[in-house]
Amino acid sequence: MKKYSSLNNRFFLNTVINIITGYRSKINSFSPNACLFLGYVFLLSLSLGIYDVLFNLYILRLGFREDSLGLMLSLVSIATGLFAIPAAMVCDRVGRKNTLLLSCLLLLVSFIFLYTTTSTVLLAFFSVLYGISTALKVVTASTFMAENSTGYERMHLFSMYYLLYTIGVMIGNLAGGTLPQVFVNYMDIEPLSPAPYQFSLYTSLAAVFIALLPLLFIKSNRIKLPQRSAPISTLFSTLKAGTIRKLILVNGLIGMGWGLALPYFNVYFDIVLGASSKQIGLIFSLSQVVMMFTLLLVPILTERFGKVKVVAIVQLSSIPFLLLFTSTFIVSISAFAYIMRTAIMNMSNPILSNFNMEIVSEDQRATVNSLIWMSCYTCVGLSTYVGGLIMARGYYTLPFLLTCIIYIVATVLYYVFFEQMEKKQKIVDVSS
Repeated sequence: MKKYSSLNNRFFLNTVINIITGYRSKINSFSPNACLFLGYVFLLSLSLGIYDVLFNLYILRLGFREDSLGLMLSLVSIATGLFAIPAAMVCDRVGRKNTLLLSCLLLLVSFIFLYTTTSTVLLAFFSVLYGISTALKVVTASTFMAENSTGYERMHLFSMYYLLYTIGVMIGNLAGGTLPQVFVNYMDIEPLSPAPYQFSLYTSLAAVFIALLPLLFIKSNRIKLPQRSAPISTLFSTLKAGTIRKLILVNGLIGMGWGLALPYFNVYFDIVLGASSKQIGLIFSLSQVVMMFTLLLVPILTERFGKVKVVAIVQLSSIPFLLLFTSTFIVSISAFAYIMRTAIMNMSNPILSNFNMEIVSEDQRATVNSLIWMSCYTCVGLSTYVGGLIMARGYYTLPFLLTCIIYIVATVLYYVFFEQMEKKQKIVDVSS
């Protein structure tokens, strides 16, 4: 028994050493542009971490209902989806660096007004502006990383992108959960009023502003793309490819499941489970901590099992935890289920982003990326509004159950569509 335990410990230690050694060698090969981009991602995620915990609660404290909140959140996602294709055109026309700068500036402006105004019209307008900012960022990010890395370190760069994003969100979640009570204690304001949430959201603006700095030092490496036809004809020619249509379908389904439930985890904790903002912030931040460790495993798992198989495994493995989350009224159990679901499900993000870029040609990357995000975020927006309507009628568990069903369908389709394609791609890479 001791010998068996000793072998297990040795295997675990060797695995950890291999992970650290692999990351160190790959990180050392990151380009200066990639490092600056990662700095921008980390700073931006600090602000988004505070937003994730507090914005929904702030809107509800203003007196809006869940259906109104759902409309605001859906406008963000729908604007992201609908602007994804124009964002790709902007990305190709003005360059990756300038697109990221524009995205960051629009985010700063939209957050300032979303945290200040109580007008329904203005909240809707700046939700749309926030969505446009997000479209510019998500369409550009994967393309930028693919162009500023080689096949040697690319999977590690995508993983590090999600890892640093996770660390920043974790710190933001902790700050978002703690700050309202700090303002209540030191400013003597009513704990259940919107004020402590609003002041806490204001602090996140500093991180967005500072995130502009690393972008300014990125060197513009304009990729010389072949002469392309008009954007609309390029779009339709890209859509003729069966692979692209399959990517759009699967990502649309994932977005539909995402929108139904994910924007409302903090609402569920607040209204159904009676958790405080401090508890919610702690739960959200713990999920990011666990996610950091699971993301470190992604390159090792993909090298051993393949990208498509790992995506299918982690997405299906997250579903039992989502069911557990909705099956109890004990905060600690729901918190455990939320943490595990979030950490496991999000392991698929860097793999999906990387795989999507690898199976298309260089001149198609921005267009394909925009089509994928258009499909995903448009479905997120529509289903977010549906989720808000369902919750406003008191059915707080139903959106999460529907999400489970949709994720199962999306995962099965993804595996059926792309498992053989990945195997063929590996054979081509080895032969070349």
